[in-house]
Amino acid sequence: MPDTDFFNINPNIPKKETLVEKFSRERLEWGDKIANMSQQMKSVMKVSELMTEIYTERQICIEYYHYLISVLIKINKEYRKQYSERHDYWTNKSSIRYPNENSKNYKIQTELADILEKREMIDNHAKFIDKTVGTIDNLVYAIPKRIEIEQISRGK
Repeated sequence: MPDTDFFNINPNIPKKETLVEKFSRERLEWGDKIANMSQQMKSVMKVSELMTEIYTERQICIEYYHYLISVLIKINKEYRKQYSERHDYWTNKSSIRYPNENSKNYKIQTELADILEKREMIDNHAKFIDKTVGTIDNLVYAIPKRIEIEQISRGK
């Protein structure tokens, strides 16, 4: 795969940060954001601020999810191209003959291990971000319930 860094969209983050480190850091950041928003649910007085924050963070999260999917599409395209080239090589141009198609597929997957690893990491992170959107949606659903509970506790 070409030496394209799909994820270096923020110049303040050093280029040497690996994909694993980047995704780990982002998962922690999103976890902190969710925890912070959940803490704000304790006070009804902060709910108006929370609503603005929730909708903003939800939109950021959705846009990031779609960005990850677009990167995944590019990586899948590159993987299929390289897989096809390797399959053609091992089928027609190599002097080595494999006893069955599975053996050949394992050989190709071994050769393309780097791109497969990136693909799986991005897919896993996209699933995490998608679930984060779901958690934010749950917070949106909880806001009116929280207000209702506060009104009940005040005798209204």
